Amino acid sequence: MPLSKLQFTPGINKEMTDLMDKGGWADGNLVRFRKGLPEKIGGWQKSNNSSYLGTGRALLAWVDLEYTKYLGLGTTWKYYVNSGSDYSDITPIRATTTNGITFAATNGSATITATDNAHGAVVNDFVTISGAVSLGGNITATVLNKEYQITSIPSADTFTFTATATANASDESGTGGSGADAAYQINVGLDVYVPSTGWGAGTWGAGGWGSTTALSETGQLRLWSHDAFGEDLIINPRAGNIYYWDESSGEDNRAVAISTLSGANLAPTKGLQV
Repeated sequence: MPLSKLQFTPGINKEMTDLMDKGGWADGNLVRFRKGLPEKIGGWQKSNNSSYLGTGRALLAWVDLEYTKYLGLGTTWKYYVNSGSDYSDITPIRATTTNGITFAATNGSATITATDNAHGAVVNDFVTISGAVSLGGNITATVLNKEYQITSIPSADTFTFTATATANASDESGTGGSGADAAYQINVGLDVYVPSTGWGAGTWGAGGWGSTTALSETGQLRLWSHDAFGEDLIINPRAGNIYYWDESSGEDNRAVAISTLSGANLAPTKGLQV
C-alpha cells in the first residue's frame, strides 16, 4: 500500500466531535500554530520576583481606562492587587480598636500576648498595631508597631504573636502603654479542605435527623470570587462580606465593605459568589 500525505487543518476545533473533525486537531495542550503547523509553547516565565503571603486561590486581570494592567490575586490569607513589580495588600479591615490593647512579655521569649476584649480574631489573622510604647527592654515601640500574624488564641480576649525581637527581664513589667491601637484584617480561611459539613459528615447515628454543621467563612477552604466593575474591583471571600476597591484611590488603599459606600441601600453582607 503506497504512503499518502496527511494534511491537517491548523487550530483546535472543539465544535465538532473527534470523528467528525476529519483532518483536524480535536485537542491539545501547550501548543500553538505557526504558519499552519503546530509547535510547542516555549515555556513559562515569572511575571515578577515579588512574593505574597498565603496560597494563591484566584486571579483576575483587567485594564483601566488609561491602559494600566492590573492583576487581582486572592490567597488563603490576603488579597493583593498588582500593576507592576510589587503586590499591594488591599485586604479589607474587619475591625479596629482604639486605646484598647496592652501587651505582656516573658524574659527570653519572642512570644507576645496581647489583650483586647472580644477581638474576634482567629489563628493566622493579621493585625497592625500602632500607638504602643516600649515594654522597657528589647520590645521597643518600633518592634510592636507593625503588622503581625496571630499565632494562637488563648481566649476570646487575648491573642499571641511572635515579635521581631526577644524580650528580656525589663520587658516583663511593661504593658505597651495605657492602650495601643489595632486594625484587624478580615478573618482568614482554611488552607486545606475539611470535609466536616453537611449530611453524613459525622459518624453513623451522630446528631439529629437532618442536622448539619454550619459552613462559616473561617471554617472552610478560602476561595475568592471577584470581578471588575469598570476600573474598580469587587471581591468576595466565600461566605464572607462583599468588598469594593476603588482604583482611583490608589493601590495603598484597602478594599471596603460595599455596605459602607456612599448611597449604599440594602447591601448584602454575606455572599457565596460575585
